[in-house]
Amino acid sequence: MATFINPFVDRGFKIIFGSKDGKVLLIDLLNDLLEGEHVITDLSYMNVEMPACCTDSRTAVFDLKCKDKDGNFFIVEVQNAAQSYFYERSLYYLCRMICDQDKPGDEWKFSLCPVYGIFFLNFKSGKTDKVRTDIVLADRSTGRQASNLIRQIYLEMPFFDKEEAECENGLDYWLYTLKNMEKLETLPFKGQKALFRRLEELAKIVNLNKKERMEYDECLKIYRDNKNTWDYAIENGFREGQEKGYKEGIEKGIEKGIEKGIEKGILKGKKEGIEEGRITALREIAEKLKSQGMDVATIVACTGLDADTVAAL
Repeated sequence: MATFINPFVDRGFKIIFGSKDGKVLLIDLLNDLLEGEHVITDLSYMNVEMPACCTDSRTAVFDLKCKDKDGNFFIVEVQNAAQSYFYERSLYYLCRMICDQDKPGDEWKFSLCPVYGIFFLNFKSGKTDKVRTDIVLADRSTGRQASNLIRQIYLEMPFFDKEEAECENGLDYWLYTLKNMEKLETLPFKGQKALFRRLEELAKIVNLNKKERMEYDECLKIYRDNKNTWDYAIENGFREGQEKGYKEGIEKGIEKGIEKGIEKGILKGKKEGIEEGRITALREIAEKLKSQGMDVATIVACTGLDADTVAAL
């Protein structure tokens, strides 16, 4: 039995960072991420659901959406299962936040506030080979930042491989603790960060109230089901990809070479098999949760499906 909750389970993440007691922890984490360039002294939590602006557009649901006293917006999310186009989807969400600042009338002079997207990815996206990817609007020739209105920070946790003794700064302390929290019996770095004593209390499973424990257990089950589904999809997708690859490779081998055809077929079949299996399983889980009365926003957060897909089930 784990001592601490898994922070990459949606409900666990919100218990730590999405409550009044956890706000100071979220502020500390964001300040460590933005060290040397921006200091947050206070945050206000906002409605995480952004309704569709027209019948043909999408509803956006975030894990956490906040605003600091200077008017800067922060979207903070955790994502467990690999998804196609996640970078593009997150950019779309940030653009929605920019557009939502629109005001009618001639007096508005495009006085936009910056929008920060902080995304903790519990998988390798395939777009990088490092922990942190930091995207800004910059001049292509000089690399100089041209605007601070959109900022994307992706933290790919599988690339963080530091041991406890190797952690050197506040962000290292956070990443090590979050990545290993479910396996720890006591939290490290309390000497370096006094706030981690509060983190330790909030994250202990025995300290959850009845409602929090029920919701956490349900989300933990979904998290584990998704992981098992993903592992199964990888294994079977690879097998199906091999069979399809060999067939297509042999057929195309006359023109392009048997070896090249087999390789292409294996990769394509594996990718298609994994994605199709994952989406089918997530739809089944979402449909079951919906039939049990769980709200759309929570289902979206737990499964990663978009709100329109869940609403249509």
